[in-house]
Amino acid sequence: MSMETLMLDCPDGQRIQVVLYSPSAPLRGGVLIAPALGVTQQFYRHLARYLADQGLLVLSLDYRGVGGSPLTTPKASRVGLQDWAEQDLAVALAALTARIGDHPLYWVGHSFGGQALALVPGHERVDRAVTVASSVPYWRHYGGRALGMWAFWHLLAPALSLGNRFPARQVGLARRDLPSGLIRQWARWGRRRDYLFCPSHQLDLSAYRRFDKPMRHYGFADDRYAPPAAVRDLATRYPAAPAEVVIIEGARLTALGGVGHFSFFEPRREETLWRELTAFLLA
Repeated sequence: MSMETLMLDCPDGQRIQVVLYSPSAPLRGGVLIAPALGVTQQFYRHLARYLADQGLLVLSLDYRGVGGSPLTTPKASRVGLQDWAEQDLAVALAALTARIGDHPLYWVGHSFGGQALALVPGHERVDRAVTVASSVPYWRHYGGRALGMWAFWHLLAPALSLGNRFPARQVGLARRDLPSGLIRQWARWGRRRDYLFCPSHQLDLSAYRRFDKPMRHYGFADDRYAPPAAVRDLATRYPAAPAEVVIIEGARLTALGGVGHFSFFEPRREETLWRELTAFLLA
C-alpha cells in the first residue's frame, strides 16, 4: 500500500487536500470516504489503509476550512455545506473516478458524508454506498435530549455563528473551529422537520429519490449525535435504494465496547465492523 497527498482545484478556485491510498494487490475498485462535519481526513487513515489492503483505491479529503484545506474562497461567513457537497466532494469523486476506470466505485459517508451523497455531482457513478452514523437530526428523534437539540438549532448555533468562525471546540461539536457560514446553513436545515430535505431550502432533491444502488446505514444505540430514529429517518430519504439499516444495540453493542458517533473508525474494529463493511462493498 502506498499513500499520496494531492491538492485539487474546485471550480470556484478553492483548493482541497486529498490523500490517495493505493493497493499493492490488483485493483478491485475505489472508495471515497466522505468525512463528518469538522473531521479531518487523517481520522479515517486506519480504515483507508485497511481498505487499500483489500485491493481498493481509497480517497479521503479535507473539506474547505478543515485540516489541510485552508479556506480561501468564499469568506468564512459565506461558505456553506452545499460547497462541501457540490464543490469539494464533487472534485474528489471525479478524481477517484478518473483513476479507477471501469472498476466499481463505492461511497463510505460518515455523518454529513452520508447525508450529502445525492447532492454531489457525479454520485450517479457510485455502485454501493454505506453511511455511518448519518441521520436526519430532527430534535424530536433525541428522546430525553430533545429539548437540548431544539435549543442548539434555534438558539445556540445561530447565536455563536454571527462572526466568521464558529467555536465548535468549545461547544463540543468538533475538534476545531469551523467557518460560521457552514453552521448557519446547518442550523437552518436543523430547524426544519425534514432537515435538508425541506422544499423551502430549494435544493434539488430528485437525485435522492432516483438513487437506486444498494445501501447500508449503520446506527448505534449509544450515539448521542445520530440516534437510531434519526438514522432510520435518513434511510427513508433514499426510497429507490435497496437498503439495509443496521442498528447496533444491546448485547452486540456491549461486546463491541460501545461505538458512539466516532469509534467505528478505530483500528480495533478491523475484525468486526470493517470486515462486514468490506464484505458489503465487494458483494
